Amino acid sequence: MNNKILTSLILALMIGVIVYFFIQAPHTNQKTATSNAELEKKSSQSEYNLRFGHNLPINSGMHKAAIMFAEEVFRQTQGRVSVTVFPNQELGNDHHMVEMARAGELDILLTPTAKMSVPVPAMQFADLPFLFPDREVAYAVLDGEPGQLLLKKLRNINLTGVTFWENGFKHFTANKSLTTPDDFSGMKMRVMKSRIIMEQFKALGATPVPIDFHATRQALADGVVDGQENPLVAIVNMGFHEVQSHITLSSHAYLGYVLSFSSKVYDDLPQDIQQILKDAVTKVTQWQRQETLRKEAEFIAVIEQAGVIVEKLTPEQRQLFEEKTRDIADQFKLIIGAEILSKAYEIIQASSPATTQ
Repeated sequence: MNNKILTSLILALMIGVIVYFFIQAPHTNQKTATSNAELEKKSSQSEYNLRFGHNLPINSGMHKAAIMFAEEVFRQTQGRVSVTVFPNQELGNDHHMVEMARAGELDILLTPTAKMSVPVPAMQFADLPFLFPDREVAYAVLDGEPGQLLLKKLRNINLTGVTFWENGFKHFTANKSLTTPDDFSGMKMRVMKSRIIMEQFKALGATPVPIDFHATRQALADGVVDGQENPLVAIVNMGFHEVQSHITLSSHAYLGYVLSFSSKVYDDLPQDIQQILKDAVTKVTQWQRQETLRKEAEFIAVIEQAGVIVEKLTPEQRQLFEEKTRDIADQFKLIIGAEILSKAYEIIQASSPATTQ
């Protein structure tokens, strides 16, 4: 009798579970479908959906600034414009993204000036070695008339230049000390595709080897190249300090990033949205530069903790490098433009004596 009752209870329980499943499962699926629909509805509320591509990792100040820009645009347009940021070359390398933006397939582009110099040779201007004595002078030049003349040249390749962000001043890394020009003799140095950068290393007696940014660490580890130049943020975030034993704090050149819009997209936007985009860029630019500077002390600490030997050029050593590379500006005068160079030198000379970074 007890066994029959127990069997009946088990059977009833099983039937109950089955009934619950058939009743509840569609309800759960309906809730999920409703949730997805709500997300799609929220996403589709924006009248304009823009894509923003760059080559930097998500923990970089540049990427954080890009996210701040996207949030600022969404807020100021009250949701009419949404910006999705694609970091770390998710959409392709810099040269590919430039071509995408020119074709209207990418809306917002942040790329090193050196890599923008392939379609716009004058953009090599910021790569001139020992041009800017400090950050404030660099800002005065790039935010001033010389920088505006450079940005206007982007219109010729269907881009609308807005401003310059920064990765900071570049420094040398290698597996030996690099404190004099003679130390570079016979070395193979990784470079970006920039004729000025290549000429810089040739002037120092080294062989420049163009290698994609994201392939640089492996090239250093494998001995394909002996050294490279980059700002502290790139050296740490890309792990270059993990495969190099020495770093020279040379501040020999400025790594600027040009922020531009695809003209094919930008020109078709309402004027009020165009203005909001530009205003948002201007607002975030100041934060981005300050964040880059703020983080540099932390990066030096990380490099030191990794056991890397850190050296800094003395004023006398810096003078030797300046003498070795002095003729490069004249070599590229016609490519950059005499007007840009002359106006830049006016600002530089008018600045008070600078402090080496």
